[in-house]
Amino acid sequence: MLVKRCFYFLTFLFLCGTGLYAQDNLDLEHRMPKEVGAAQLFVADSFYNWCSSVIKGPDGRYHMFYARWRHGKRALDDDPMNGIFNGFSGWLKYSEIAYAVADRATGPYRYVKTVLKGEGDPRNWDRYTMHNPQIRKFGNRYYLYYISNSFDPAFHFSDNRTVGKDWLHWLRYNCTQKIGVIEAASIEDLVNGRFERSPVPLMQPDNRHTFEVTTNPSVTQGPDGRYYMMFKSRKPDVGHMTMWMAVSEQPDRPFRLLGQVFTTADLACEDPYLWYDRGRKRFYAVVKYYSNDKVLAPQFGALALVTSEDGLHWQAAKHSLVALRQLKVRGQPGTALAHLERPFLLQDKKGNLQALFAAASIQEPGKGDALHTGFDRNSFIVCFPLKKK
Repeated sequence: MLVKRCFYFLTFLFLCGTGLYAQDNLDLEHRMPKEVGAAQLFVADSFYNWCSSVIKGPDGRYHMFYARWRHGKRALDDDPMNGIFNGFSGWLKYSEIAYAVADRATGPYRYVKTVLKGEGDPRNWDRYTMHNPQIRKFGNRYYLYYISNSFDPAFHFSDNRTVGKDWLHWLRYNCTQKIGVIEAASIEDLVNGRFERSPVPLMQPDNRHTFEVTTNPSVTQGPDGRYYMMFKSRKPDVGHMTMWMAVSEQPDRPFRLLGQVFTTADLACEDPYLWYDRGRKRFYAVVKYYSNDKVLAPQFGALALVTSEDGLHWQAAKHSLVALRQLKVRGQPGTALAHLERPFLLQDKKGNLQALFAAASIQEPGKGDALHTGFDRNSFIVCFPLKKK
């Protein structure tokens, strides 16, 4: 009996030492910096900056793909109700995916050009907005995931609810959001339009499990070699957004549903950044916590960490708080944030976490005089360099 117990104990130590034993010991909160420098804020005078993702290129520089759209009022184009897209609300129709570059992960980043922009072609599923970009490299190729929409003049709720005219018009754009990807052999090719674009969405509502929207895509390769996508959707008669996991054999082919995740209101989340931690043998996701129940974090809208060993059954990580909605810029007083969302983690080739990027605003973006002057600095991207373990 003593020999058997010793054998089990030595086996346990071996598994822990080799990383074969799944450990949930990731603590991002204590790796976050107490303050950031001004160069770590990416702000534009004429555009809202949001939804960043960053990758280090073979040139040693850092390449950011992010969403942006103009401040101010919308000019009347092909839409008699274009005014509902004024200010920050313009993301739903006018967001474009832009490209910026920096010599260091922490910036400063310099806008270079726009990579994807809605062309308004009614034949395309991605007719209008280009939003939620996430850059990934799988094998030797680069994949930029994004969402877009068209317009459905016949949209109505499955339960036949009635809503106001403005809200219904908004929903006719909103409820056509789907997920796609562009693929290229290099960052240079991707930036310069030499890419393959998915002719059909990778994921869209099936109206049996998922309804109205598919957004917030995040894709990673799992331990089985397959590609896992976490995304957001809706379900009828559910008071919070629902999150789903899907899988594909190829990163640029349509995904199929595995099942719903974060099913209860106290785990309501959005904006996931998903990855598989090979050292800890588990999936992780940094999310925006969308609940006041304080299961994942003590604050609504904080960034939180969830984990899963199989990609389908998720729970709060051991160290579930990542960051509260607050910001301290070096040399300035600390401030509370109205928003801290769209997290993205920069990793090196070995999977080591280097920096956390997020979209932020001190007040509600679009408030104040932005609609009159076309100027609103109250939305920006912030880079938090992570301390080494």
